[in-house]
Formats: sequence, C-alpha cells, structure tokens
Amino acid sequence: MPLSVSSTQPTTRPIPTKVPAPIATAVETSPDSFAPSTHRARIAGHAVRAALRLSDGAGLRAPDGMRIDPSALVPAPTPVPATRTDRIAAGKTAEVPQRNQQGPTCGLYALGMVMDYWNARDAESPTVLVSDKDIGGQGEHYNVEPTSDERMLDYVRTSGYTSAGEMFKARDLAETAAHFGYSANLHEDATLEALYAVLDAGHPAIVAFDVDYRGNPGDFGGKRAHYAVIEGYFDEDGERYLIARHGWGGKKDYIWKASEFDTSWKALKATDWYGTPGDGVMPDPQYEEPAKLDLPDLGDGTAGIARSLGTKIIEVVPLASKAVGGTPVERASSIA
Repeated sequence: MPLSVSSTQPTTRPIPTKVPAPIATAVETSPDSFAPSTHRARIAGHAVRAALRLSDGAGLRAPDGMRIDPSALVPAPTPVPATRTDRIAAGKTAEVPQRNQQGPTCGLYALGMVMDYWNARDAESPTVLVSDKDIGGQGEHYNVEPTSDERMLDYVRTSGYTSAGEMFKARDLAETAAHFGYSANLHEDATLEALYAVLDAGHPAIVAFDVDYRGNPGDFGGKRAHYAVIEGYFDEDGERYLIARHGWGGKKDYIWKASEFDTSWKALKATDWYGTPGDGVMPDPQYEEPAKLDLPDLGDGTAGIARSLGTKIIEVVPLASKAVGGTPVERASSIA
C-alpha cells in the first residue's frame, strides 16, 4: 500500500548548521573607542592579557601593541653620593687641568687652566703659555702644545697692565682672555648664586680672594690677593662647599666652605704691592710701576682693589659659546 504524504513535520529533526557570530563593528573593537558598552570589557581584557604577558616574561604591551619598558613606569631614583670623594666627583661641573705658576702670575695661570679646559673639548680653542719659562714644562706648567707663539706675560706687560705678572684688575685679565681668542664676561659685585649659575652651565669661574699660607681662603684685607678657578660645588651636612684649583703646585683640588670663600673675596680691600700708586716707586726695585696703573691711593703706601678685584667673576668661554651673565669685555684695540 503506498505511503501517503503527511502534512505534519517529520519525527526526526535535521542537524542545524552553526550560524557564525556577527562581525564586530569598528566602533566595538577599536582601542581608541570610548563606547560605554565595550569600554570596561576592553580594559579588563587588556589587563588580563598584560598580566599574562608579564608572567610569561614577554614584557608589558600597550593597547596598540607597543612594548612597555616597566622601568619607565617609575622614575629611577637619583643616586646619592655616599662619600665625600663621591660628592666631590659629582660636584665637578668644570674640572680644569692643573698649571703650576711661576712667579706672581696666579691670574695668568688660572686663565691658562681655563684655556686648557676648553682646548680639551675642542682643539680649535686657543691655549697659550704664560712665559718662555714654561717651555719644557708640559704636564706641570701647561698641558697641551700652545696654539700660538705669543706669551701671556709678554702681552700683559706690553699692555701696561702689570710689572711682574700680578693682575689687580679683573677687567685686565678678562681683556687678556679676549685678546687670545675667547669671549670674556666680567661679573661685577657678584654673589655666590651667580657663581653657582656659571658652574651649573659647565663654565669654569676665575675668581680672586685673600689666600692663607695653605692655599685656602683667609681675610688679610687684600694683602694676600690671589686667583683661583672654581670647578664646582657640593653640599654636605647642611653646608655648601666649593671645589677650587689654583697655581700653587700639585694636582690638588681645594675644598672650601662657600661661606668662608664669600668672606675672603669680600676682604679684598687694599694691596701694598705697588706702594703708593702713581709715584713710580715700587717696593720691589726690580719691577717698574705699570703704565696703566690707575688704582686709588688709600695712603700708607697702599692701593685700593675693592672695586677692581673684589667679588668679581671672570667667565671665559669659546667664541661660539654664550656666557651665563656679566658684561662682555672686548679685546683692546691698541697696546700702550
């Protein structure tokens, strides 16, 4: 008997085919999206994946796939120098090579140290000898071969600035630096803060002060005026210290309390080196009174140096560099 076609559904169901999930829109999947429906889920997913990557040693990645250096997430602590030696090393922003002076020429040798400092950074920066007495004294009285045959001592004598090499006017020393191819700025009535600004720029600072017999700051009213180069500074136990070098033999850094130096460069009042200014009579008969000696007569055979030398900074930099401050001192147009 033939089977009839039933109008009802068959008793066995066909196996349904799997319907693919809808493709997410760009708004739903973009890491730049802030759609509220998906934002929290994406953040949670990123956090889980980042944690898995970190645990696998693969490193952190940002949502855009870029690798993240975990060390960049927390600023690295600044190392604190543990010992005085470490603090001195860290504080030297302008360490100059040593030049040992010969005769009363401390300012010229201080300038020579600064020349050697800049020449070590750029061989085109000039460096010259103080006098012919330096010849053969490389490593002691100079550090590299001079870039000129002209001598500093010859220049300042011919210019009428000095008799033996002593430089009681900071401006004359700055002009000497300009003559030999540098920019020289003179900081008048300078403060310790101005000194720190020069050092922070990596510029050595030439200064004058009253020196004791051990090469440290003293207060002798200016009778022991002397030049040094300040190379840097540091703090220790609530006190600020300067790091200095000058021409008194040996490759030695002097460490001075900034407060004691401040007293010393303010102590430069008078000198008896020249005797009475303008009378043509020098206490040491082997020298003549300089032609451009114009210091005020203070009486009792002394000359005033407070305005010409006290609290001054001579900032010497290459011509292509810029000084921190002060007044530019131009090269003299003629020699007396």
